[in-house]
Amino acid sequence: MGQSTWDEPRRSPRRIPLSEPDHALPRVAVNPLRRAFDKRTPVMPWRDKRPVPEADVPAIWQRLMETPMAVGPCLAYVHVPFCANHCLFCGFYRNRYQRDDSARYVQAIIDELCREADASQWQEGIVEAVYLGGGTPSALEPPDLVRLIEALRQELPLAPDAEFTVEGRILHFDGEKVDACLDAGVNRLSIGVQSFDTRVRQQQGRRATGEAAERYIESLVARDRAAVVIDLMYGLPGQSQRVWQQDLETSLALAPDGLDVYCLSMFPGTPLHQAVGNGRVVPPASLECRAEMYGMASEQLAAAGWQQISNSHWAATPRERNAYNRLIKTGATTLAFGSGAGGKRGSYSYTLDGDLEGYLSTVNRGRKPLAGMLQGDALQPLRDVVCGDLEVGALDLQRLPAVMSAAADALPELRHLVDVWQRAGLAERHGDRVTLTTAGCFWSSNLIAGFNQRLASLTAVSSDGESS
Repeated sequence: MGQSTWDEPRRSPRRIPLSEPDHALPRVAVNPLRRAFDKRTPVMPWRDKRPVPEADVPAIWQRLMETPMAVGPCLAYVHVPFCANHCLFCGFYRNRYQRDDSARYVQAIIDELCREADASQWQEGIVEAVYLGGGTPSALEPPDLVRLIEALRQELPLAPDAEFTVEGRILHFDGEKVDACLDAGVNRLSIGVQSFDTRVRQQQGRRATGEAAERYIESLVARDRAAVVIDLMYGLPGQSQRVWQQDLETSLALAPDGLDVYCLSMFPGTPLHQAVGNGRVVPPASLECRAEMYGMASEQLAAAGWQQISNSHWAATPRERNAYNRLIKTGATTLAFGSGAGGKRGSYSYTLDGDLEGYLSTVNRGRKPLAGMLQGDALQPLRDVVCGDLEVGALDLQRLPAVMSAAADALPELRHLVDVWQRAGLAERHGDRVTLTTAGCFWSSNLIAGFNQRLASLTAVSSDGESS
């Protein structure tokens, strides 16, 4: 990443000793993997950002479209907000898929894409990764899905080796559709398996059996045409440690290029939260058990020779680069298309209308369907560096003053914070180079939140700076 163009803070830093009560500090002298914190703290993308007044959004967007993108990694995210059914664990469901929606939705995205390509200064940026997420992108009808992929490849300034991911599930993603995606230029398939245990799968709304899921992954790997990545989830109701162990062994035997392991988060309002609350589904594994499951995955994958490339992602072959998921954590410029998508340009983050009909109507009127915009403060470049580095399990404290000179004054107490992590068994520090342990990787979102809290406490910030 290039050096920040944000205004430097002009006031003196305010010191707060680490001895003060601080909920973001880990426990020391306990099992670090199981009990370093009481709960996992999510790093929400809107944290520490201020809403832009609705009346100001159109003018700011127009200015962003006329401003060349900053040098550095650039991503593109396309959201497909359709699913065949609402899986219990999922908090992202918006619309039940209907075949009639496929063509008109894809055409709207293409219209949005082409209009922005004409108006934007894209020639300054190179898109290193494209991600079709959802929802379920693979639910789209084959001609429409191919048309969308081809339009993205034609209109976006893609790097020669750009990663191009389609997220999918077994249902509605048959061999013919897979081959069509590969022929159109997709080079990474991320398949949401969650578990290979039939009972666990079907309780969560996955219709295919575990055996069918195995055969499906085998067929993708056998094609040998793209990175095949299995998404697993640990802590699901009924997924004992024995079942999780079998999920890991099955995944290794299938020999995909990559494996993602995600901890179940049961948010209020999801069908799973409601089903547990009314007794229809047994509660998920405790957080301590989920921590142990993460440790099992880390140990077993390391023993198999896999490389851990982020806190939740492992690679078995060089095909799996995990570029989008890795770069999004660094605050990279992100172009967003589709109902419910989110993006970032300069200091501004933006979201697109999550209401399908509202999105379609706005695109048809020739406007970007913006639902809201947030602006980061002067500390955002520091947060991006910390989040990006800790996401891959390592942090160099000496990088921070190069991003913002005021961070140099905070280094002594930041080193002290890292020493607390080390005493808690979450990190190792060699000079200013910090490496997370397995426990630290599991609790990384808490460490990021605590580090950001400490930065904000130690650095006086002017929140009215602006960067494009």
